[in-house]
Amino acid sequence: MKTLVGSLLACLLFTVAVSCAQDEEHATLSTEPLTAEQIAIYRVVLSTYRKGSKAPLNVSNKTEPLQPSQGCTSRVKFDSTGGALIHRIDGSTTLGSAIVLVDPDRQQEAIDQNDPQNLIKKAVDDHEKVTDKELNDTVKRAFESGVFAMSEIVFDKEHRFAIVAYSFVCGGLCGNGSTLVLRKTGQKWRVIRRCGGWIS
Repeated sequence: MKTLVGSLLACLLFTVAVSCAQDEEHATLSTEPLTAEQIAIYRVVLSTYRKGSKAPLNVSNKTEPLQPSQGCTSRVKFDSTGGALIHRIDGSTTLGSAIVLVDPDRQQEAIDQNDPQNLIKKAVDDHEKVTDKELNDTVKRAFESGVFAMSEIVFDKEHRFAIVAYSFVCGGLCGNGSTLVLRKTGQKWRVIRRCGGWIS
């Protein structure tokens, strides 16, 4: 049963990855900088994900197309969930010196090299003994080389609500992500709903 679930999950992640990669191939990098409103939302996403952590985090230096969950868009009418533009993310968007902006394509080599699946494959396929320390070290290296990416933001017409997705990928079956709905209260944005969450 666990093998079947693992296979289905791997297949789902592969499908999502291919879908996102195809969307990104068709996306155009905007020449316009992020607005103050977009920067404020990305900062909320980062602080929500980090929960006060001071550990270094690799953050993609560009956004991804938004692939929203159906449950996120059912109560609020957003302008559009598609979009052919993606944006650069720079130091003005990030929080603190622990954030390291990286090119996600270049970082992929480090992710592949430190993927925990490599160690698991040795244990299963090559019947090599794996110690707890080796496993812990591998997972630690995977998290250190993983990339946190944020999607484009879509607003409702009044710009009172926004929807954005994030993902952290550290290997084929190593990562997590979610879609967030935010609401503007006064001049501040806050997360009011999560949906489409995944973990592997």
